[in-house]
Amino acid sequence: MTGESVEYTCMQGCTLDHSHEMGRPVFREDVWCWFWDQPLTLPVNENGSPEEFRVLSTVVKVEPWAPQVAHRLPFAVIELVDDHFIDGLDPDGLETVISTLSERLEQMRATHRRLVEVRKAYRERAA
Repeated sequence: MTGESVEYTCMQGCTLDHSHEMGRPVFREDVWCWFWDQPLTLPVNENGSPEEFRVLSTVVKVEPWAPQVAHRLPFAVIELVDDHFIDGLDPDGLETVISTLSERLEQMRATHRRLVEVRKAYRERAA
């Protein structure tokens, strides 16, 4: 903190309330903007009983005075599952994650089809 007053224009679509930062000393590195999408939760059975966890939340974030120059431009952050993140994704990086997850979804759809078939055959044998 240099004591120098600095003006910053918030990122378009920012969902943070910056009123607590205005008119008082704040370290530049503590100022950022983000747009957080609506959370999705799924019941994850981590230790014997299902508990709702946030999964695949995506944030567009910018840190105008970040030590990493790349974070001074808007970037994406994906929260895979509660507090486990893929951080600092530029548009190409985010597209890579989307493509990877899309491939995984196709594999899950194939598993779903196999499951339906296997259950049907299992029930027919049991009958």
